[in-house]
Amino acid sequence: MRDWTEMPDVWAPVGTDDLPEALRASVAAEDWRSVRHELSRVMDGAITDGVYGRQLLQLVLALPAGVDAVFDRYRAAAMLDHGDWDGLRLATGQSDEPAEVRGLRDILTATVDQDRLPGWTEEHQFHLFEIYEYQARRETGAMRHWAQRIAGQFPKTLWTREDVAIGRHLRYRQLQDTTLLAVAECQGGDLEVAHALASEARRLGDPGEPIAAVADDLVGLSQLAMGDRTSFDLAVPKRIRERTGPSPIGSWEMLLYIMPLLPLRNDDSLAWSARLAGYIASRIASPRWQLQADSWRVASELRSEIPNSRTELAGLVARARRATPGLKALPVYLQGLHQRRYESFEEAERLARRSGNVWLQISALTWMTALDPKVRPAKRLRQLLEITGWRRLVLVPSETAADAALGMTSMGERSEAVLELALTADRPNVTTELVAKYIDDPMTPAKTRLSAVNALGRVGTTHAREILSRLAQRRDEVGNAAANTNEGPAYGLSEREIEVLSLAADGLTNKQIGEKLFLSPHTIARHVANARAKLGASNRAEAAVLLHRTAS
Repeated sequence: MRDWTEMPDVWAPVGTDDLPEALRASVAAEDWRSVRHELSRVMDGAITDGVYGRQLLQLVLALPAGVDAVFDRYRAAAMLDHGDWDGLRLATGQSDEPAEVRGLRDILTATVDQDRLPGWTEEHQFHLFEIYEYQARRETGAMRHWAQRIAGQFPKTLWTREDVAIGRHLRYRQLQDTTLLAVAECQGGDLEVAHALASEARRLGDPGEPIAAVADDLVGLSQLAMGDRTSFDLAVPKRIRERTGPSPIGSWEMLLYIMPLLPLRNDDSLAWSARLAGYIASRIASPRWQLQADSWRVASELRSEIPNSRTELAGLVARARRATPGLKALPVYLQGLHQRRYESFEEAERLARRSGNVWLQISALTWMTALDPKVRPAKRLRQLLEITGWRRLVLVPSETAADAALGMTSMGERSEAVLELALTADRPNVTTELVAKYIDDPMTPAKTRLSAVNALGRVGTTHAREILSRLAQRRDEVGNAAANTNEGPAYGLSEREIEVLSLAADGLTNKQIGEKLFLSPHTIARHVANARAKLGASNRAEAAVLLHRTAS
């Protein structure tokens, strides 16, 4: 999806054209026994966002009340998915309101300071809506633990309910459980594990399940986060815009699963997703969902340097003041981002740690180490980079990541992860400086020293080639590694040419690159032309591809 201007209305009528003909005919004939039979083929009373999405849910909402108890249960579930609280009250009443309806309603409409689970029975708490509470609080660590323990476990009532299609339910649960594990690992664990889980999830479930789009996007987004350069169209926004897309609540969930990684893309997907998530949260009157959506909207505006973002940020921070740690962490981080204030990043890191939000811990520690290197934050950052695999960081400019790599090195941290962070930041002069420190320091482990030599080869600048040539004269492992590394193609690009070409590969114009590097657009154009000539590329896009092919 490349058009980020059109905003879908996930409550708008979508018709029934894609539904099975037998189901539509039964509804038209008001043959309710046949309708129930046909619904059993496509509708799962425990999972409402199926292959037919909003078309099926809107058909269910139009079913008459009081005709069949299963229809009434379906209608209540569909009202929940649309945040229709008035309709639910009329349909269920207070006395016989199902526990799952009451539980989810209490979660969605809770205030931002709610820090406990509603008082359900253990079965309802564990198997049904516990995850919604953790999502609403943005408790990433709790979400990860839930996803790990829920896999393969089913409530006893599942096997006794006639309105649950067991086969489809089990297939869907495989897809859902694996996808949610991938989401949890992306945001609070190991990116390599997340990538493997997302890749596995793509092979599970029935064709057309909406949540499969989350798995598709996580495969590419996790690759970006690990430092790879990959280009792909997002599946979640496209799926939401389809007539058979997920319900309003299902759409919000899918957006929030991928939103923390959208800042890694150079498009307007973050702003689009935040606006839509905010619209949904507003319609269902969910304070905690609204705060999350607004946080990402302000993040997208700060990232794009929109003038009114400063005023929006002040209001956001005020609203988050009494929120739980997971909800408060991002607004506090954004305050640090706007002010370049160490203390705000320090508080954001503490809040992120309390809520298990690993990606935000890494981003905050990166800023702290770039602004004022200190031993403990630098060590913690190095450890997290090694454990999680993050290399391209969320809401952290590349120059800040490079400065943090220097900061860690100045604090005595030696690691392949630090080198890779500098390489991903596309700051060849920084990488060259780090390599020199690694090679000259006798305390650097031998394996890391060899990795430093390899990193120097990936830099590919004239200066780096000169250093490799000198190192190749040594009669040790470093010399052998330098000699082998220096055998690659030598294009003779300068550090500035590589820096400019890397920014061009990210989609920046000459004017934007010039603003980042404090150079004129004319100078940037000259650097791009020189790099193209040395690489033998016909245009800047081909030059970027050649550059990063040789660097990988």
